[in-house]
Amino acid sequence: MNKEELKKILQYHAKGSLITIGGRPAMGKRTFALNLVELFCKEGYKCLYVTDYNKQIITEMLLKIVANPNRQESLEIQTENFTQAVKELSSWNLFIKSTEFCRIKNIKQIIQNYKPDYLFINIHINSRNRLSSEKLREISEQNNLIIFVIANTRREPRNTTNYYPKFTDLRDKNLVKYSDVVLLLYREDYYNCDIPDDRRNIIEIIQAKPENNSIKLKFNRKTGKIGT
Repeated sequence: MNKEELKKILQYHAKGSLITIGGRPAMGKRTFALNLVELFCKEGYKCLYVTDYNKQIITEMLLKIVANPNRQESLEIQTENFTQAVKELSSWNLFIKSTEFCRIKNIKQIIQNYKPDYLFINIHINSRNRLSSEKLREISEQNNLIIFVIANTRREPRNTTNYYPKFTDLRDKNLVKYSDVVLLLYREDYYNCDIPDDRRNIIEIIQAKPENNSIKLKFNRKTGKIGT
């Protein structure tokens, strides 16, 4: 993903914003977020990624995105690409915080410790992990940073003739209210394996708030690379 593609997606983002990345399971939310991490880190910004996934899994996903390996290349070239990717990743101002338990007070403490420009929250919300959307919005404003929240929609849409995600699909309804920007991800080839080749491996990022807009980008499912 490059800066021009990002501008089309995040036309209204600014410091002190809460941005939701929503979609059904396996739609590419985490991968999209990590593509944003790559772009921001390459620009010299400090990113903090808080997740209840294993840190190694997130790191390996990032390495694939950065290296963007091609199986048609020789093993020597692929190895060199991964070596360069490791060097690049180690130079980023990036912190990955893996935790199974996270509340608003934990988020405040983490921000105080790391002082990031961008904070990504990839946490399964349950009885142990309750993150108020209203409080997250307040935190973003108070700390002059941008918070991205990765949020699930319902696994199956109500209308099975139209799989496009909608506001009403988000499990946390307050995210719509308190988010400055809501992005919903959609992949047609996830639902229909018989589509033409020119419509395969495409991810559509729908800007559902503040305006109804969308952009379609290439999606390499093997490496996780999105866009050019």
